[in-house]
Amino acid sequence: MIITIGRKCGCNGDIIGHKLAEKYNMEYYNKARISEIAKQKGLYDKYPDYYSEIPMDMLLHTISMTDDDSIYMKTPKKALKDIVPEDNFVILGRCGNYAYKDNENAVSIFLTGDISDREKVISDKHNISVKKAHNLITQTDDRRERYHKYYTGEEWGMAQNYDICLNVSTLGVDGVVNVIENYINTRK
Repeated sequence: MIITIGRKCGCNGDIIGHKLAEKYNMEYYNKARISEIAKQKGLYDKYPDYYSEIPMDMLLHTISMTDDDSIYMKTPKKALKDIVPEDNFVILGRCGNYAYKDNENAVSIFLTGDISDREKVISDKHNISVKKAHNLITQTDDRRERYHKYYTGEEWGMAQNYDICLNVSTLGVDGVVNVIENYINTRK
């Protein structure tokens, strides 16, 4: 089984990812781990913007688009192929929902939450003011949206691109994990 998690900043995606990996005895891959493995395998330089989550300037990208722009949309699958195993892992971000959308064993999840709750999570996590947390969330979400659009052609966070979209503010971390577990059980 593959579990992909897309999320807005401050939705505790890292905690939820770890809990799911532990629950199902799976490997857990986030940005840092994927980048580290890519560097160890000498693959990082092949897709540095992808691994480091640097979105291209969408205006410049649109102006310079060619008929073969689908090459960018092949990057997530190619870049992850030699980094993560064929199955049995949780992946946080990295356009995982897109990279594994054709895999019948993949479950794609998107996490959202109320801005005030997300501000508190980020404020507490980084020991910064709520105002700074708000700015960090806005910048991070904007970067993730542009990154996802560039590498997939899809709108980030749109329900039709995921199996499940969950509000962490409503369900809480453990509630989200329980809903995902119930969903996985219904697929068996």
